[in-house]
Amino acid sequence: VAYSGHFGSYLLGPEDRALVVALVRAMRAAVPRRVAVCCKIRLLDSSSETIELVAALRDAGADVVAIHGRKRATWHKRGPGARDGPADLAAI
Repeated sequence: VAYSGHFGSYLLGPEDRALVVALVRAMRAAVPRRVAVCCKIRLLDSSSETIELVAALRDAGADVVAIHGRKRATWHKRGPGARDGPADLAAI
């Protein structure tokens, strides 16, 4: 459903990351500073991509970024990135 509806982890593709950062920036601007802005993402294809996105979210105003230990699900839910595989705790 998330894949076809284009939401959740399917907004983590390179083409949508600027949108996600803009959403966080807008949320930070819309709520009082005493309200924490929190994000949850999944691991991206590389550690450097994940760190780059976390830094962009922080710079946009996120107070907390939680990283789910799996990559976004594949359409077929098999192999690397499948939702039912073990979390990659080393990557966290």
